[in-house]
Amino acid sequence: MTNIKDLAKMAGVSVATVSRVLNNHPYVSEEKKNSVLEAIRVSNYHQNINAVHLSKGKTQLIGVVLPYSDHPYFSLLLKGIAQQALEHNYKLVLFQTDKYSSAL
Repeated sequence: MTNIKDLAKMAGVSVATVSRVLNNHPYVSEEKKNSVLEAIRVSNYHQNINAVHLSKGKTQLIGVVLPYSDHPYFSLLLKGIAQQALEHNYKLVLFQTDKYSSAL
């Protein structure tokens, strides 16, 4: 799998320049941008979303663990969480245990 170091070598630019192109940074010359884009096209490069999340230190994911999602209380709770997540550009990961905890 091609990484940004490979792209930099192919395009004859630095890794920082490749990163700027991938992140639509405005301070890249058209010539260098075109070289990077051509390297991306030729290598069929696709960003590794896990690596992107790791480098940014956040995933935009919210994990929710519920015993049941069809119980009125939990469905209302989940609806509220989902609405807020959507408004703030987060995605939900739902895990349903099918068991009530003794803490409830």
